[in-house]
Amino acid sequence: MERLPNTLACHLAKAIPQAAELIMAAVNAEPGLLDTESNLSLDTRLHSLVYRPFKEAIPIFKSFSRPYLIVIDGLDECDEKEGIQEFLLSTFRFFEENPYTPLRIFITSRVEQHIHLHLSGDRVLLKDLGDESSLDDIKTFMDIVFKDAVKASPVIQAYIRQNGSWPKPHHLEELLKHIGGSFILASTVAKFIFHGIGSTDSHLTPMDRLPLAIKIDPGLDGLYSQTLARAEHLPHFSEIISIIALLAAPLPIAGIAELLGIQAYEVAHVLVDLQAIIQVPGTDDAPGDFSLLPHFMAAFSIAV
Repeated sequence: MERLPNTLACHLAKAIPQAAELIMAAVNAEPGLLDTESNLSLDTRLHSLVYRPFKEAIPIFKSFSRPYLIVIDGLDECDEKEGIQEFLLSTFRFFEENPYTPLRIFITSRVEQHIHLHLSGDRVLLKDLGDESSLDDIKTFMDIVFKDAVKASPVIQAYIRQNGSWPKPHHLEELLKHIGGSFILASTVAKFIFHGIGSTDSHLTPMDRLPLAIKIDPGLDGLYSQTLARAEHLPHFSEIISIIALLAAPLPIAGIAELLGIQAYEVAHVLVDLQAIIQVPGTDDAPGDFSLLPHFMAAFSIAV
């Protein structure tokens, strides 16, 4: 978190040149603002390098008609819990003192306990993406992918002239059901069908590979194996994955942690690295959706 004020100040200076002059004036007055190891607090550095220059630049910079937006992705992936809390408190204080400032902060994060404590109040709008289905978006994505492939492939065009429309509605419905809510799986399936990536037979056509993709052709197992392999060095990985493989019903992160006698953050640390193949719950108490993990997990080598 100590580098965050510098990063935000850099982007602010590029977006609003007038703010750059104010940032430089602040640094000239207090050179320690840019030093991530200085004795200055994160709160002081945020206000001096980011929030105050933005506020003071507003009367000078007249051309914007909508609020500016700062996007901070994956706040929960930062290990500095105290730094996260200080950042949130500092940000909330700025907006309480300057409620009409045309600035918005968009944060993506799991709402872990040390974050949740500071998210009450009418100035915070929480949106749990787990409550929203991505099926319509994935259907739109797959429709576009198939239409583009048909336009570009003489082979598919010849097949359609001989056999009628492709894919058939029931095939597409089965494919979407198999993909579930995973965009990365949708992308992997599309590459498998149209480019043969992950296929063991390079002579197959997209029409041949479509039913294989619906049945989870072994060529797709690479997505899961690679994702699991990237996280298997983490503490408690084997125990956590074993529990997930044996679950008969969804269990929250806190429940998995209780079963294993470890802390919830240790479970979350593993699951966050597996977001390509599972939906990580937004909070430790929300049930997890691990349905995208394939049956091949029974054969996945886990040294428990």
